[in-house]
Amino acid sequence: MDNVLKPGFAGSFYPADPVTLEATVNQMLDNSCEPVKRAIGMVVPHAGYVYSGRTAGFGFATAPNNVSTIVIIAPSHRFPFNGETVFNRKFMETPLGMCPVNMEIASELAGEMKTVVFNEHSLEVMIPFIQIRWPDADIVPVVLGLDPDCRKTAGLIQQYAPDSFIIASSDLSHFYPLAVAKKLDRVVMDAFLSLSPEKITDSLDACGRTAIRTLLYIAELREAEKAIELHYSTSADAGGGDDQVVGYFSGMVF
Repeated sequence: MDNVLKPGFAGSFYPADPVTLEATVNQMLDNSCEPVKRAIGMVVPHAGYVYSGRTAGFGFATAPNNVSTIVIIAPSHRFPFNGETVFNRKFMETPLGMCPVNMEIASELAGEMKTVVFNEHSLEVMIPFIQIRWPDADIVPVVLGLDPDCRKTAGLIQQYAPDSFIIASSDLSHFYPLAVAKKLDRVVMDAFLSLSPEKITDSLDACGRTAIRTLLYIAELREAEKAIELHYSTSADAGGGDDQVVGYFSGMVF
């Protein structure tokens, strides 16, 4: 079906069996967080669930209950292109079923962005969380390539989806010793907490730094008052060893 983007990472980044997947997501959402009403958006990680799922769960559990449209801003890892793209398929599929794309918003953005569609794990791993957390919601998938215009993208999202909840998909540092990774990750987290998009520079170690920068530009447009840190972990916490770790962070913007 041409209007459906089939899953590309079920069975690798997250469970392929729907019963196991639902139980896994629910377990990751079972933490000490309480939903808030006025959050604008969040940063959450996008590695395999065994590594980053618990940290992502803190973000999704803290997000508002009354979310109907989610704009997912994710970096491209495997498909090289310049600028920004919106996925305008009608559905994204996971083992939990079809997640609808808000075609009204996607079509408006498609007039301003590329519309190449491909499997991207930093986007796809968000969908099962959304399907469990907000089963009646729709999504707008925005994937950023090289050198995107983050300010422009933020303005377009605010223009066409002013009431949407924003997810910036990003891991932090990659493959440094644990002590080094923690220092590098702290720089990114502090830049996020400052609500200053200009501090999210290309020199930072975060694969989704442009997604984070775009979220902070949207936060400016929505007159956000603060950002908070929800959870931080590394792949070492999941048994990945201390020599070459990846950092994971969840944070919320209000």
